[in-house]
Amino acid sequence: MNEENQRFSKLSKITKKSYTKDRELKPLNDHAIKRMFGEVGCEEQLIALINGLTGRNIKSITIEEKEIPRELYNDKEIRLDILARADTGELFNIEVQLRNVAMTPRTIFYGSRLLTKSVKKGQNYETMSKVISITIYGSQSKERDKNESYYKYEKTNEYLEKHEFIMPQFEKLENKDINNPQHRCLMFLSNKTDPQTRKEVIKMEPKLAKAQKIMDHLNSSPQEIELYENRELTRMDIQNARQNDKAEGREEGREEGREEGKEEEKIEIATNLKNIGIAIEDIAKATNLSTKFIKNL
Repeated sequence: MNEENQRFSKLSKITKKSYTKDRELKPLNDHAIKRMFGEVGCEEQLIALINGLTGRNIKSITIEEKEIPRELYNDKEIRLDILARADTGELFNIEVQLRNVAMTPRTIFYGSRLLTKSVKKGQNYETMSKVISITIYGSQSKERDKNESYYKYEKTNEYLEKHEFIMPQFEKLENKDINNPQHRCLMFLSNKTDPQTRKEVIKMEPKLAKAQKIMDHLNSSPQEIELYENRELTRMDIQNARQNDKAEGREEGREEGREEGKEEEKIEIATNLKNIGIAIEDIAKATNLSTKFIKNL
């Protein structure tokens, strides 16, 4: 069987499962999140989501496209979750993680990268945008099991703050309060919320009605399901390609190049953060560089 036929065979097996009830896209699915909140035209529901989750009162927002560079994924575009700039000048980075992986280092590092890239060459560091990272976990982990609450807030410094939500913890909460905006947003995002409660949530948060219409469309459209499954298949292709590269002995050189690039970027970020007076310890957390190395920059 040639490569194209193998790909079609894999896609057929995945897609056949897609049309069963169990394979409906859930609200926290990355494709669904992007379509409901992360595309131009989704500003109203994104404002409702951000205000509800963080307690802010932003009035307008601009959704920015962001993607992983093509060269990292064999020339296949894979977009990340949501990046938007509010009328307050703040940058909001929303990530959803359904797998059992550690996100804290990535959140700090990516937030720091957004910070430093918000300052253009020749500008004063005081123009740097504040970054608010919102991470929603769809699974438990050993690290997250230690949290007694479904919600964790941390202000790393005056430029970076993090909001983390653990959906399984929230879903176990017995006293969910539909009058609480944060609870309403999480109830909307949970696939365990019953239809009647979901209707009540949307009635109280009308801007989420548009997001629900998008969700309904996704699950009633074979084309949308196929689009999602194609994305999953692309990820499988990427993983297989990397495994093949490694088996053929080519991965080592590529990995070394990627690691060198990452180290250079970490050093650049650390230098910029140090120049604006961020604490050495916070920079070390964000970049995973030693405090001694940072002091000598």
